[in-house]
Amino acid sequence: MLPGIRFGLAVGAFVLAGALGGAAAQAADEPANVIKYRQAIMKANGGHMGALAAVAKGEVSFTDDAAAHAEAIHGLSQNLARLFPPDTGKGDTEVESAALPAIWEKPDEFQRTIEALQQESQKLVEVAASGNPDQVALAQQIVQLGRQGCGGCHDQFREKKD
Repeated sequence: MLPGIRFGLAVGAFVLAGALGGAAAQAADEPANVIKYRQAIMKANGGHMGALAAVAKGEVSFTDDAAAHAEAIHGLSQNLARLFPPDTGKGDTEVESAALPAIWEKPDEFQRTIEALQQESQKLVEVAASGNPDQVALAQQIVQLGRQGCGGCHDQFREKKD
């Protein structure tokens, strides 16, 4: 095959891949898909919190994992607002969502709860950073994160579970 034809085919394939990738990216942000993604993130955060609680309670000796769990929670909190675009609340799609309309009705309050989560999760990172954190300090910060971060949002912006 001639070099020019090969180049042309390569460019054509690249353009087609970009066009298809753009369409895939757009489809990926459909409200139902965003809800599923958001739920996976929240489930992951819950898993990290559960693991940290087990360390803080002394149920497991994996204190060296605490920092990784704290960093994961903090990292996931950094782009949390983008997980709540319009039309991703309760009743907006066929996918169940516990996100209440208050998220979009009170965006400033919602942003403040996200910021509280970010601040408290940063403190958790600091407590857990030693690789062998003090269990009492770790437990206290987990409680603070739960109250000020997670709970602040769940109390106002998430439908209560039965």
